[in-house]
This record gives sequence, structure tokens and C-alpha cells, in this order.
Amino acid sequence: MNLSRTFPLAVLLAGCVPPMRLAPQPSAQSAFIGSWTGSGTQSDEPGEWTISTTIAGGEVGAVVGSIAYPSLSCGGDLILRDATTERMKLREHITYGSCLDQGIITLRVRPGGVLAYGWRSDDGSVTAQGQLERARR
Repeated sequence: MNLSRTFPLAVLLAGCVPPMRLAPQPSAQSAFIGSWTGSGTQSDEPGEWTISTTIAGGEVGAVVGSIAYPSLSCGGDLILRDATTERMKLREHITYGSCLDQGIITLRVRPGGVLAYGWRSDDGSVTAQGQLERARR
């Protein structure tokens, strides 16, 4: 077979095929994208504190949002570790204030359009939980 004749014909035919269009698939992160507010409590400290977060979405390993704890005067970046349509895991990197750094946040979709917030220190010695609702505009 003479490839010099076959190759140009294959290229010509490939140009005649209409491009395949795939229906857009919802991102695993789409239920989490937006601004959220709520409150949480911590295993080693009494009292409740406020949470404010914005999630934009993105690739694993990338900064996909920010989080603030206004009543604790700290906050930082959220780095995506894993996401499904019902759960998102994030590494928290505190960039200001004196909150514990490098915690793991798990957000879970709950009925009624709320997110369950779970936090644990890297070594698991401290945990926190809370609930987030979409921020009002």
C-alpha cells in the first residue's frame, strides 16, 4: 500500500466529517458553586462561629474558592482535593488570622439546598461541623 496516496485522502475525508458535539455535562462541583454563609462549632472549643465561603469550581489541586470565619478574624483559600455531585473535599490554607491551617473541609449536599460543613485538622485531633446556606444577594 502506498501511504503517500492514502494519507492525503484520509486528511481530506476527515475535514468533511462534521464535528461531534457532546451535550454539556454538569460539573461534579456545580451544586457547590456560589456564595454560602452559616455557622459552625468545634470539638475542642465551646461556642459557635460564623462561616462565609465562595466556591468558583476548578481542577483538582487548584484554588477553587475562599473561606472566611468573620467572628474568628481568619480565612484563606480552598484547594480542591476531590468532588462528586454530592460531596466536595477541600484543603484549607489559612492566609490571614490565627486559625488552624491545613484543615480538610468536606461539604455535602443536603435537602433544602443547604450544605453540611465538616472540618478536621490534618491529624484528626480537632473536628468541626456546621451548616451553610446560599448567601442572600
